[in-house]
Amino acid sequence: MGRAKSARHHDLRTGHIPDYVDQERISNNSTIIEPAPPSALRRVCLAHRANRTTQRAMRSDAAVASCFIITFGKAAQPIFEALPKAQQNAAYEAVAKAVASLLGSEVTGLVAHRDETAPHAHGQMPAYRPDGRPLSKVLTPSMAKQVQDVAAQAIADFAPMIVRGKSKTQRIADGEPRSKTIHRSVQQLHSDLPKEISEKAAEVEKLQTRITKMRAKEKLTEANVRTLATYERWLSEKLVQMEEKQLTLAGRARAVHAQQAEQAAREIALKEREAAVAIQEQEATAQIDGIKAAVRAVREGKVMRGGNGRPKITDAALAALLRPVWRSIGPLVMALADMRDEMAAGLLRFRDLFRRNELQPEIIEDGKDLLDGMDP
Repeated sequence: MGRAKSARHHDLRTGHIPDYVDQERISNNSTIIEPAPPSALRRVCLAHRANRTTQRAMRSDAAVASCFIITFGKAAQPIFEALPKAQQNAAYEAVAKAVASLLGSEVTGLVAHRDETAPHAHGQMPAYRPDGRPLSKVLTPSMAKQVQDVAAQAIADFAPMIVRGKSKTQRIADGEPRSKTIHRSVQQLHSDLPKEISEKAAEVEKLQTRITKMRAKEKLTEANVRTLATYERWLSEKLVQMEEKQLTLAGRARAVHAQQAEQAAREIALKEREAAVAIQEQEATAQIDGIKAAVRAVREGKVMRGGNGRPKITDAALAALLRPVWRSIGPLVMALADMRDEMAAGLLRFRDLFRRNELQPEIIEDGKDLLDGMDP
């Protein structure tokens, strides 16, 4: 029951107040549902546990409360803080009750904290459901995802702009850079472990002070000797634990830096591929525009051979479009232009013969359709 008691004191700010709490803003907190005392929670848990067949009685130090916290991401915090206090409290209560309903439990405590860096609320539920099952067994990884979904649905009634965050797997599937998906790990790396190391260092310093005072005594009793041995054993263990955490911190730092370097290399390679694809797309567009210009130039008679037999394009705009692709399609364009000019010359000769009536009558009759539209 010790943890439930400590959590209750923390939630109601009746016990030790941490340094990170702004005591001038404690009055802004809200006790939405006053947390049940540990003794009452133990009675509830015993009654719930009696509804299930068990092999042994409930331990005296068994957990009697399942505590939870309702928090928001950085982007959602200002949206939620803009709501009136009463609406914030109602939103916290709606989320807490929706989650409790999903887990088959009830909310026995809910306190909103507005005296810290970010808005949040601490909740309390009995450690056992009415059917006797421990909540710790109910809250599986898949159930934890459902809890997130239910919480998002509940908060949407009060702040529709706050939406459920994407899972890491979904973020990667959507193409988000891996360096962003490991940002939280980096953040934890630079906050959680150093904090734990600092706590261990404080414990070591405290033990060293006790050992120094104990050794300073002129005469040690048998009890003092046993206590000193215990302190020295604890000190040795704490030093080992602190060293392990320091090694873990260094190892994680190297791993994260390696991941970031690898991701940076991948992103550079991706940008290079994207640039290459962009160039290919530009070349393909230029080829398509060049082909269209070639068709138009041949059809409109704007490409021909000059007096020196070299290609000549009379339209500057078409010439600009044809220039990038002329090496590949120029010979074909000129072949088509030559064919067009030969056909035009043949039709002119046919027209001259037609005018002089030097053709057979049936050819003359067919020639009327062929020469339809030509100048007489």
